[in-house]
Amino acid sequence: MTATESEQVIAVTLVPEAEQPAPLRWRDVAVGAAYQAEESAAGLVAELRRVAARRRRWIAELAERGAAERTLGRKRATEAAHSAVTTVATLPVVDWFVDAQLERVLRPLVSGILDDVLKLLEQEPDRIQALIQGQRETMVDELVGRIRTGAAAGDSAVDRLTFRIFHRGPRPAPAPPFVDGI
Repeated sequence: MTATESEQVIAVTLVPEAEQPAPLRWRDVAVGAAYQAEESAAGLVAELRRVAARRRRWIAELAERGAAERTLGRKRATEAAHSAVTTVATLPVVDWFVDAQLERVLRPLVSGILDDVLKLLEQEPDRIQALIQGQRETMVDELVGRIRTGAAAGDSAVDRLTFRIFHRGPRPAPAPPFVDGI
């Protein structure tokens, strides 16, 4: 090291910072800027994390509310459907329709059977009396069975209709097949 260089080093260390040559100050400025940039970036990342956490909480709250509203909507729809079905089932028009169907099906069945029984009773009274005594319960059971089968088919049709409307619960079983002599 030459004398002039050592004088410069001594001069740099002894001279106050404000009077130091420009190259030393610019190096400090660069180092300070790098640290400031690091702090600013860290602050931005921390703020982004806080905002993201806030948004995740907000989205979770919205999801909870949506689930609650969906459940409430289904409950209201079920209550409305139940009310509508009850209202329709108790309408006088429905009573009239059911009565007309019973009249259409049962009256010809009963009158046809009675006509046949009375005709046979006139022709063979002894044979028919024994038959009537043995078959009385069977005829009543058959008539009740047909009514039950019709009611079961109606119930099954209503179950399938409500399943198609609401798509809830297990799929209803098909209507039982009609079996003579039930």
